[in-house]
Amino acid sequence: MCLKINNIFKILILLSVMLFPVLNANAKNSYIEALREIVKVAPLGEEEVIKDYEEDVKPDVEFSMNNVKFLKLTLKDSLIIALNSNYDIRIAKMDPTIKEKDIKIAKSEFDPLLSVTGESEDSEVASNSGVLVGVGGSATDFRRDTNTLNATLETLIATGATVTMEFDVSQEFVDPVSAFTLNNPVAESEVTAKFTQPILKNAGIFYNRSDIHIARNDKKRSILELKETAIEVINSTQKAYWELVKSIEELRVRRKSLERAEDLLKKNKIQVKVGTLAPIELLVAEEGVTGQMEGVVVAENDIKDREDDLKQIMNLSNNALLSDVSIVPLDRASFKDHNISLQESIGTALKNRPEVFEQGLDIENARIKVMQKKNQLLPKLDFEAGIRYQGLAGNKGNAIDRALSQDFQSEFYGIMFEVPLGNREARSNYSKAKLEERQTIFNTRKIRQEIVVEVRKAVRQIKTNAERIKASRKAKELSQERLVAEEKKFKVGRSTSLEVIRAQVDLAVSEGRATNALVDYQISLGDLDAVLGTILENNNIIIDDKGI
Repeated sequence: MCLKINNIFKILILLSVMLFPVLNANAKNSYIEALREIVKVAPLGEEEVIKDYEEDVKPDVEFSMNNVKFLKLTLKDSLIIALNSNYDIRIAKMDPTIKEKDIKIAKSEFDPLLSVTGESEDSEVASNSGVLVGVGGSATDFRRDTNTLNATLETLIATGATVTMEFDVSQEFVDPVSAFTLNNPVAESEVTAKFTQPILKNAGIFYNRSDIHIARNDKKRSILELKETAIEVINSTQKAYWELVKSIEELRVRRKSLERAEDLLKKNKIQVKVGTLAPIELLVAEEGVTGQMEGVVVAENDIKDREDDLKQIMNLSNNALLSDVSIVPLDRASFKDHNISLQESIGTALKNRPEVFEQGLDIENARIKVMQKKNQLLPKLDFEAGIRYQGLAGNKGNAIDRALSQDFQSEFYGIMFEVPLGNREARSNYSKAKLEERQTIFNTRKIRQEIVVEVRKAVRQIKTNAERIKASRKAKELSQERLVAEEKKFKVGRSTSLEVIRAQVDLAVSEGRATNALVDYQISLGDLDAVLGTILENNNIIIDDKGI
């Protein structure tokens, strides 16, 4: 018995060896790797997982600088670093590759499937057959040794038809042998070719390839989602960059105000010393200096916060070399009045925003699913036809030869009809698919409406910031004139230190507002580019099937 089982295993191993050269290189590597995993008894330890992760996430942007204290960056530099290193971009970049695998999985439905089964059975049972022991004999042991091997090759074609090739061979030995038995042992072989074609349910090229169409649309959608993520990252980067510029300008204004307050304190000390100014004015000036110093400290802390925001987007916050360096933005905000048409902007956004194209793909997939479920409403009607060759002999070799000689041939045809009474599952799935399609259409309209509102807000914000720039510049000029006037009045004793300090504070506020308005204008221009979906093209960034 063990010998027969070993023979079956040898046949199975031989088939595996014969199939192995047919596999491509990737399939062989996957096959070998899967075999190696069989001997493992536990998952990877925590240290191994961390090690594999650290090796896999090495930064795309590397710096080789020693004793760096300042990192000078233009806005373009920041965008390039963010696109290469940002984790959201890295994650989104993997989606098209993952969806490409889904396409291959959908196509794998048409891959041939080889199934091989071997079985060996030794049985000894009590027999009461008169054919075996004779009339009047006593019950005796009846022994049967059976070896079978079945190999089936099956494949699905685009019409929904299944083509099957089947090979069966078996050998049986019995003891005792009946007087009517011609061969002992006896071997049988059978070769069958069968074709089964659905006519209604599960029929048609479109239905059987519909999952491939959905998978391809999902890949297109993942590329659009990558584009959407890139737009968000670029816009977040430019916002963080300009916010850093704003905080640096705020510090400059605060330090300039501190210099004015210190200069006033210095002058007051001289005047108090010579007796031309009351001592109370000295206290007022000192209070003004203290207030301005507080503003400088707050502004310095704000710069560090804005640097951290920018470093996080560029994925530099965990970089041992760059985590503590100070970023020096080289670009400065400028003002150029733009004449922006709202209607043209809305049209541009609806033509360029990736969300619009994503919804188009969602609608297409929803309609494909409706057609899939509609097909399942039909009854099952399959046509089957095939041919079979058989062979019988005293050993396996001769039995196979006789089957292949086509001396014993059979043809068969058949029709199988099946209809579920009520068919509630199929009808419910079809209704559900139609509702989901309608839901997708409503969602598309909602997104288009949201885009229009976003464009309106972005255009309005640009116009608002442009007016802010003009107004803040005028306010700054007036504050400067007021400070000059107060200083002149103070020199001749017609004003007080408190009034001068108030004028200094007002000027600092006006300067800060002017700077903020200018930087906010730059941010709003970037926001409009993001809302229009043109921020990638404006920064010469191209996204195709291969990513960024």
